[in-house]
Amino acid sequence: MRRSVGKLMFIQSRSLSFFLLLFLLTASSWLGHRASAQTLKNLEGGVNIFGQFSQSSNGNGVQDSPTDSLGVVASVRQSFHPWLGYEINYGYTRFSEHYSTTPFGVQNNVHEATGAYLLQGPTIPILGLQPFGAVGVGGLLFLPTTVGGQKYNQQWRVPLLYEVGVNYPIFTSHLGLRLQYRGLVYKTPDFNSAQLTTNTRRQTSEPSVGAYFRF
Repeated sequence: MRRSVGKLMFIQSRSLSFFLLLFLLTASSWLGHRASAQTLKNLEGGVNIFGQFSQSSNGNGVQDSPTDSLGVVASVRQSFHPWLGYEINYGYTRFSEHYSTTPFGVQNNVHEATGAYLLQGPTIPILGLQPFGAVGVGGLLFLPTTVGGQKYNQQWRVPLLYEVGVNYPIFTSHLGLRLQYRGLVYKTPDFNSAQLTTNTRRQTSEPSVGAYFRF
């Protein structure tokens, strides 16, 4: 009799352990799915084509007149609240710096890596536009080209980034068009050459248009 009761208790204990383990696995899977969904909530990826227009600089007896160009910027952004979000950008363009102290321009590839604090407003009724703004900092790498770079050294600059724009959903809330203006303020590049140094700051304007996908 005692053996039967002990055996029954052992079976019940094994069954309880099995169902407890099954419950924990199910709960962990559900929580993981919820966490993953929460992580992707309001996450966006976008690509924009921009026009690059940099101001001329004049200082220290040197004038720098950069050329205009087209470029591309890829962005990842996420909003946790309308007033709390972030944005990470990578951009690329190519243009030339023309200094008054040299007969040839300095052609360079410019790479941008920036991060910003993001604000997104509510969607405007009827128009369907969602305004946004951002401010941040990052790095600009001016990399002279092999042929047109006149053998100058590469140089980093730290820009202040600011953005304003609107998102316009098309067909679905997950896909839309993005119109924005981007501004970058930074020290004029001199490629570590005293002959090219203006000791000034300039602004680069980048009006852009593109598309985004929202998870």
